[in-house]
Amino acid sequence: MLSCQQAPNRLGPPPPNRDSREHRGSREHRGSREHRGSRGTVLLMFPAALLVMVVLGAIVIDVGYTTVRGRELRAVAASAANDSLAALDIATLRATGAAVIDEGVAHRIVAQAVALGPLPDARVVDVEINGFAIAVTLQLDIQLVMAPALGDLKQVTLQRTARAVVLA
Repeated sequence: MLSCQQAPNRLGPPPPNRDSREHRGSREHRGSREHRGSRGTVLLMFPAALLVMVVLGAIVIDVGYTTVRGRELRAVAASAANDSLAALDIATLRATGAAVIDEGVAHRIVAQAVALGPLPDARVVDVEINGFAIAVTLQLDIQLVMAPALGDLKQVTLQRTARAVVLA
């Protein structure tokens, strides 16, 4: 029977001393030197990556703002189109079944609805009357939030159309 001191070494030779010359040329030591060089590369790449993230964030802010304002403009156009149906001559509609809409009254109602709505700076482009339908087209110039810092684009013009139909 073997004692603890006589047991064969199954784990291999002992690890080299860190101070030995043999260790300086080992693969582990060279790997750490290569790792040290890659830290400098990361430090150089970080500002570029940060700049890309800031630019993408600016684009996201402006696209989101434009989308929200476009939805608001469409809602104002739909509200103005619905309001403009008040220009429909109800007596003629009941008597003959024909839709008679006074264009002048419809234009005034649309202009008033837009002026009193949440986007008073929206412009009425067109009020189209076609039988039982009224289509209102509005435009809105919006100032971008972040794009002026990135380039020459300072504003965008949005145009939205909404229709209101009289169901007979």
